Amino acid sequence: MNLAGCRRNARENNRSPRKTLTNFLLRKVRLRIELPALTNRSLANKLRLDMQFDAILKPKKANRQKKPKKDDEEILDRFADEEVSRLREAMLGAAADDEQANRDKLPATNKLKLLPQVMEVLRKQSLSQSIMDNNLLEGVRRWLEPLPDRSLPALNIQRDFFPILKRMEFIDSAVLKESGLGRVVLFYTKCKRVTSDVQRIANELVSTWSRPIIKRSASYRDRVVPMAEEDGTERTNERLNAILARAKEGEKNRIRKNAVMIPQKEIGTYTVAPRTSASVMKGNPSVDTDTVRRKVNAERLRTLSRKMATRA
Repeated sequence: MNLAGCRRNARENNRSPRKTLTNFLLRKVRLRIELPALTNRSLANKLRLDMQFDAILKPKKANRQKKPKKDDEEILDRFADEEVSRLREAMLGAAADDEQANRDKLPATNKLKLLPQVMEVLRKQSLSQSIMDNNLLEGVRRWLEPLPDRSLPALNIQRDFFPILKRMEFIDSAVLKESGLGRVVLFYTKCKRVTSDVQRIANELVSTWSRPIIKRSASYRDRVVPMAEEDGTERTNERLNAILARAKEGEKNRIRKNAVMIPQKEIGTYTVAPRTSASVMKGNPSVDTDTVRRKVNAERLRTLSRKMATRA
């Protein structure tokens, strides 16, 4: 059927030529689309199966039910609490086993075996809330306590725990009271068998933790340093005989008096600052000459600056 025949049929059936023409074009397009499918049916079936597999393996996003963010956070918090709680029980068990081994005169190695796992958890800042809630610092206290024979725990435990405690900013008075960690750290500041690096960190921890209790500011500007009462120029006159007598007392324990001694490091602790006085510098010719020279140079620089400004 051609276009003229389509118009003639439309007049005979009392239909509008435009509507009949539209139906004719639609049928023609449908035939053009269906003919390749009929000639290449195997390819069409394969494409149809591929589309079905894709629909099964990749469901639409609309069908996926997204879990609320709050539920995900609760699941993570619950998982973290369980992990920290299990670790706390393991730490307490290892401490009890080492104490029993120490009583039986056997090597106490249970805490050393568990130390890498404990340090991995303590270094995670995301678990700080779980560490507080599950009182993991109680296990830290048990590990730092002396053994029944009054020996200190392994040096690896001390050097791993104290730096990590220094970085735990969430430790406050309530956490210290619940865990009892403050008493053990205070013991390390007074024990003479503790190494200098561990003792230094222990002193810093005691100073930091005690500030809220005694209401002391952490700012260095608010620090009050006691000053010496006497003037710095006045010194007690010590006689030469007293100095020689003290030197002889120090040489009594030496086996070979003519041998050379190895210098020993002695770090002094100063708690009182000397009183400074400006009158000490007065009357010093070198200081006065230097002051005059500085003033003359400053005046020359100002004069040269004014001349350069006027020329510009």
